Amino acid sequence: MEGREASKNPVSRPARLGIDWQVAGYGLLIGAFSAALTAFLLRAPAGAGVLGVLAGAAAGGVLGFLLARTLKRDLTQIGIYAALLARGQYQAPASLVAGTGEARYLFRQLRQMAATWSGQVEALQRLADERAHLSERAERLAVLEERQRLARELHDTVSQELFGLAMLVAATRSLLPEDDTEVRARLRQVEEGARRAQATMRGLIRALRPVELGDKPLSAALDALLTDVRERQGIATAITTTGEREIPPGIEDALFRVAQEAVSNAVRHAHPSHISVLLAAESMGVSLAVEDDGVGFRTDAVEDHVGFSTMRERTAEIGARLSIMGEPGRGTRVSVRVPLAGGDGNASQEVDGG
Repeated sequence: MEGREASKNPVSRPARLGIDWQVAGYGLLIGAFSAALTAFLLRAPAGAGVLGVLAGAAAGGVLGFLLARTLKRDLTQIGIYAALLARGQYQAPASLVAGTGEARYLFRQLRQMAATWSGQVEALQRLADERAHLSERAERLAVLEERQRLARELHDTVSQELFGLAMLVAATRSLLPEDDTEVRARLRQVEEGARRAQATMRGLIRALRPVELGDKPLSAALDALLTDVRERQGIATAITTTGEREIPPGIEDALFRVAQEAVSNAVRHAHPSHISVLLAAESMGVSLAVEDDGVGFRTDAVEDHVGFSTMRERTAEIGARLSIMGEPGRGTRVSVRVPLAGGDGNASQEVDGG
């Protein structure tokens, strides 16, 4: 039914002849009719009347054809632009220029309509980007909230139970006779194991609820991170900063996450007595180094460690160079170098939490 109705619609049927030939035909008919009417009114001889009709038809056809050519050119230009709009190309090529009068007005209206559509498309794209950004932010907040909940649960349950167990074993050991050395030694081992487990649990809780960069400068956030480690883990810390070069926010965030991961790895695996952070924001770039005096490691043995992989990914995102050096018994050094253009800085300060 729809196909039959469409076939009856003259607008949907393409013309067999172009508008120039159609107008030329109408001009031919009008010219011939005008010449015939003139010959009849003037009572011209038959031969002269026929010649007049032929001349009028030829003149009308040629004139109509010439006049319609300009109109056809303008309509063709408008049609090409409409086809481009249908394919999503809103900017008209410079070669498309309509003629005068109504054609130029129509072409100008199409340009304005295209500009409106283009603005709406850009607005929709910006809206899509904002929605994606908000969705990503909501996901990060949800993950952070869940990590904080787990940290609270671990602190209020497992950590407290380990602390109580260590205290109970210590109290029980103190009640035993001095000559019962074997049982006292076993209880001491249980107590030490409970305290080690409690220390590990504190490290896990700290990792679940890390210090955030927020609106603080990188040096202040690193100082807060080390202060947290010093107060929670009893590990001596120190931070040294040099230079006053302003660091872009994206690079600050990446460097802070690398330092956070390096410090967390040191606390959980290296058992250090001292952790130091060096931050240099100089004219040609930013350098960050995290060092500890822990048990160290063989580089080839932890090549696929998740923490190291995370640090490599973060440094790759900002075009930085990451170096991880460690030897068994000689500690670990994680360093990052980010090249920057321009700037200057020469101030230094040191904060020691030893």
